[in-house]
This record gives sequence, structure tokens and C-alpha cells, in this order.
Amino acid sequence: MSDLHRFTRVEFNRFKAFEKFTLHLRNFNILVGPNNAGKSTILAAFRILASALRKASSRKSEVVSGPQGSVYGYIVDLGAISIAEENIFYNYDDSQPASIRFNLSNKNELLLFFPEAGSCHLIAINNNGKTPHSPKEFMKHFNCPIGFVPILGPVDHNEVLYEKEAARLALFNYRSARNFRNIWYHYPDKFEEFREVLSRTWPGMDIEKPIVDYSHKNARLYMFCPESRIPREIFWAGFGFQVWCQMLTHLIQSSNNSLFLIDEPDIYLQSEL
Repeated sequence: MSDLHRFTRVEFNRFKAFEKFTLHLRNFNILVGPNNAGKSTILAAFRILASALRKASSRKSEVVSGPQGSVYGYIVDLGAISIAEENIFYNYDDSQPASIRFNLSNKNELLLFFPEAGSCHLIAINNNGKTPHSPKEFMKHFNCPIGFVPILGPVDHNEVLYEKEAARLALFNYRSARNFRNIWYHYPDKFEEFREVLSRTWPGMDIEKPIVDYSHKNARLYMFCPESRIPREIFWAGFGFQVWCQMLTHLIQSSNNSLFLIDEPDIYLQSEL
């Protein structure tokens, strides 16, 4: 696979809080500002694009409507993303379409086009004039996967063992905290890396792989944290430690992404972390 392509600029047109707005990106970016300044709008744009990229990397393109008429692209299911669809358009005015244009370091562009309420299309704009049709072709020119940490909370007390697909989807949505143990049960390849980083960044703490308890009607998962005292299940650790474990989980599971977003990291964590 070709090298990752970095995001360099984002242009908003009539999308949510922005009538017109351009964002320039560097290697490391921090969004700060008062409420209703547009921070969530920027994160929402990347959440939609992340879902669209996953589809484009696994499906062939199809004919969709674009700003200039019919083009090849991808239909994005907004219902599968935790985004409020009723306020996609600036000032709630859906009489004109909205769009978000993402510029990449290789000069290619990705366009999210919202022709009407509840509708979103991804259009890949290649600088060589050719439109990618296959997933392989798309990834060659638009290798820019996005990872993010959703807003996190304490883990579930009694986490039920889910199917592998539920754990995969938990990496992308707000149900992440309810599936924390499932993620490491179904995707254990990087667990030792996670364990090493956790021990290094939170001195005195360790964590073990998930174990399954089949004594309940619905099998449950547990993860124990050995300390100098008696090992305890992660639910009984502090909320800050639970959130830090999840933060590291997303960082490590998304280590091969072009862009990584962390939303509201200071709710449970001190600024030093």
C-alpha cells in the first residue's frame, strides 16, 4: 500500500455552524474555543468522512449526484453515524446543498456533498483526472484512514460477550465504553503493546487479557488489574484509569491512521495526561 496521505485543508460550505469556513491543518492540531464556536462541527465532518472512507475502501463506486450533476461516488449512510441529521445545513436552511472539501498532501481532494436533508455523497477528486472505481484504486490515491477516540465514560459493570462485528463497530462509535473488554477479546494482537504502554504511563498499574465467565445466561467478560494489593476488576478501578485504558486502546488500535482525533479528553483525565 502507498504511503499515508495527510489532510492539509478543509473547506466548509453551509455545513452546520459554518456558512463558509476554511481550516488549515498541521501535523498536530488543538481545537479550543467557547461553546458554539464550531469545534463539534469540525469533528462531525471528520466522523462522516471516516465512515465514508470505510465504505469507499470496501465497495465499488456508483453514480451519485454532485455539485455539477451526476458523478461516480459513494452514498454515505448518515443514520449509522452519531450525527444529528436535522441540523446538517447552516441555519437549518436546506434549500441549498451543503458541502465539505478535504485537501490531501498528494493534491487529491475528497468532497462530502449534502444535496438534501438526510442525504450525503462522497466524491473522490483525483488530480490526474481519473475517478477511482475499485477499492484498490481508491486506496492508492486516497490512503487517509481516520481514527478517533469517542467521548468516553466508565466501563460497564457487567459487560456481555458480543459478536466480533459489534466489537469492531465499537471502535467507531459512542458505544465504545460499553464494549471495552470485547475490543481486546476479539482483537488481541496488540494487547502486549497496550499493556506495556499502560504500565509505563500509569505507574504501579497492570492489566490482564479479558476472560469469559460462562456461568451467566449471557456470557460476561472481565479484565483484572494486578496491583500491589489483590487484583481487582477494571470496573472497580478509578474512572480516570478506566478512561485512560480506553484512550490507549483507541490510540494503539488506530496506530496506522493518517489522522487521529481525540474528543473532549479532559472530562475524566487531568491535563498532565
